Amino acid sequence: MLRPIRLLLTFVCFAIFFGGSLVLGLVFCPLVWLLTIGNRERTRDFCTGFIAWGYGWFIRCTRLMGLIRLDGRVEVPEAIRDRPYVLVANHPTLIDVLFLLHWFPRLTCVVKKSWYDFFFWGALLRSTHYLPNVDPEEEGLPGAAILDRMTEHVKAGHPLVFFPEGTRSLATSLHRFKRGAFELAERAQVPLVMVFIDVDRPFLMKGVPFWKTASGTARYRLELVDVVEPSPEGDQGVQRRNEAQRRYEELFRRSLEGRAIKDLPAEPEPLPAPKDVPSSR
Repeated sequence: MLRPIRLLLTFVCFAIFFGGSLVLGLVFCPLVWLLTIGNRERTRDFCTGFIAWGYGWFIRCTRLMGLIRLDGRVEVPEAIRDRPYVLVANHPTLIDVLFLLHWFPRLTCVVKKSWYDFFFWGALLRSTHYLPNVDPEEEGLPGAAILDRMTEHVKAGHPLVFFPEGTRSLATSLHRFKRGAFELAERAQVPLVMVFIDVDRPFLMKGVPFWKTASGTARYRLELVDVVEPSPEGDQGVQRRNEAQRRYEELFRRSLEGRAIKDLPAEPEPLPAPKDVPSSR
């Protein structure tokens, strides 16, 4: 696919995503609120599930346009289907969180507070169980208060995806893992679901503008690493966090090696042997 065409299709996909979000927030979600007779909890339950279903259509659009390819999908373990849980994943690209929100039942996420308060998209986000990302210093709250709020959210029955790096992964390395995700699972006494996301080329990565599209189709691979049941806090919890980080770093290292091999230029053909030059005598 020619790069200009690929760039145009990327713009079209983003226009569909943000335009659809606008329509849902201003028209659909208020209608749901009226149909549920103003029941806020029922509205949020329905809108969270409906939007997750909508992410599936966005993913299909990007696949049909040849922008991405999914090598299989993660099957949701039976052990977490009817339970709250904390899902831990790396975050290599802008849209990988949509795969998780679409595939995993009732999954919620933390969104930027500026988006949550924005009139257009905020109307949609506030109609779901998504949590705004609050800055403790701006709100005058202790840092532990944010973790307390997330713990109550999960205990109330809402699964939550948590990125231990705190932001999108770098193209060539992982950020230092934060311990909040693992502490959250322990405090809420819910399973910790570990998922690894791999993409074979720089596509919507941190520091790579979306108009600088990669050549070819970006191939995504998602792997369910483990589902860890909660255990009492202490040395065992610390050991588990260290083991999870080690396994993630090993997976990411292997991913980078595969990507580097894929991006290596083809070896040049050997030069022809020099012809014998007759001596001038």
